[in-house]
Amino acid sequence: MYSLLRTRIKTKKKKRITIVKTIIFLLLIIPGLFIYGFGVALSENIKTDQEIAKFKDRANGKYVEETFNYNGTSQIRRYYEVSRETSYELDDTRSVFYNPTRMYLGQKGDIFVAHDSPFPSVPVIHQFISYYFGGHAAINNGNNRFIEAVGFPDDDETLLEIILQPGNEPNDYSTKVGLSSYNYWLNPKFRTTSDKSYPYFGTYYREDFVGLRVKGITSDQIDGVVEYGEAQVDYALYNFTFFLDMEYKFYCTDLVSRAYQDVMVLEEDQHNYSRALNDDRFITSVNDMILSKETYMIFYVEIIDEIVNIYYLEDI
Repeated sequence: MYSLLRTRIKTKKKKRITIVKTIIFLLLIIPGLFIYGFGVALSENIKTDQEIAKFKDRANGKYVEETFNYNGTSQIRRYYEVSRETSYELDDTRSVFYNPTRMYLGQKGDIFVAHDSPFPSVPVIHQFISYYFGGHAAINNGNNRFIEAVGFPDDDETLLEIILQPGNEPNDYSTKVGLSSYNYWLNPKFRTTSDKSYPYFGTYYREDFVGLRVKGITSDQIDGVVEYGEAQVDYALYNFTFFLDMEYKFYCTDLVSRAYQDVMVLEEDQHNYSRALNDDRFITSVNDMILSKETYMIFYVEIIDEIVNIYYLEDI
């Protein structure tokens, strides 16, 4: 009886020790992961800024200024021509503009990304999303529209409902992958002065954004990327959990990277954490795609004092 009691006491002590060790481990690992994540984000943001600066420097500060008529709105544009230097830039002879009028940017399969989150009026959340993940990414469908995952629930919908909704079942939620009605990225009347984001972004969608292409991509692969994206339109829900429940749901950068994975990676090697355009192969961020060894920059736009500065790869 005594030995049995001693055994029980020892077992309880071991359990308490195990629980204490687990708590200590969690107290150590969680701050450690946060510090590591911050370090990675800091490094990626610095590298991205450097890549953008290098791209701009290739224009040598030279520009052509034009007063542009954007659907009846006067718009001052400065075009900075960036010379094509690398083999992948020279091999893809497509213009970065939609057509010769140069009103719109983007050809089929081009990736548009913006760092700033869509929540500039929400302190902390805006800075966190912008710094760690980026604000938006979309695929040009070739007809001057964009395939994109956007998560803005209607007033009668809740995030919890959408999160709990299985992605492979029919539903009427508004937060599905969609096809934009037009090319909005250079629109000087994207938002009105009454919009809550106007104090931060003005009338444009964003104050700056980047265009990317994939090195050595073929026209057939580009068709496949668009087909993959279009298959998700009005079907796949937005993934508000980001790294969970990924099989049938997408967030914006995730949709882009997985669409390219579909044509770039053997089917047996494909994963929900994309193996394309994402060198760290975890949550795909805007910086992941900009810094990927598989992509290159084709344009950079920054709007300063209502002047649209467009740095773009030259036409050849």
